[in-house]
Amino acid sequence: MALLSLRAKSPWEALLRLVGMCLVMGLAVFGFWKNSERNMERIAARTAARSGLADETGGLTEGQRAHVLAFIETMRKNYGVVARVRISRVAPTPPEADGKTLFIGLGLDGKSALVRLPPMMDRALGPEFAANLERQHFPFHFAPGRSWQKGLLAALDLIESRLAAMDAAAQPQPPIKPKENVKDTP
Repeated sequence: MALLSLRAKSPWEALLRLVGMCLVMGLAVFGFWKNSERNMERIAARTAARSGLADETGGLTEGQRAHVLAFIETMRKNYGVVARVRISRVAPTPPEADGKTLFIGLGLDGKSALVRLPPMMDRALGPEFAANLERQHFPFHFAPGRSWQKGLLAALDLIESRLAAMDAAAQPQPPIKPKENVKDTP
């Protein structure tokens, strides 16, 4: 116990040593707490993002997977939307509609695409946006000599850029101050 005892020449020195030891212990506890909090957020983000991507065909590269996972995380963080992307051999079936899920499903054998947007996002992007992705965008990228992977990434970027543009337009603009009258003096 001699290790933890305070040997001081005056009461002020003992108080300063005690305060210093408490400060060091407090900073160590705070550092461990923040590190644990950051690790838990990272684990939760990985789990949420990974459950949103189902590549049953193994057709995406690591870079493309990272791009899709970043999109899923952006939708969750910025808009509170659960994004799910499913790539399979057979025609995709959407999950049950819950009002918060964006679903993009690709059926590679039948070259089919299914896009379901949450109701608010559907109204914001326009009633024909999802239908255009299904009937024009993805069939174009399923054509011979084209890449469905690039089509998927382009569709995700298109959704994200449209939402970001609408979000920027919805931000209140600062009022414009009128210029003061400046008298011309000769």
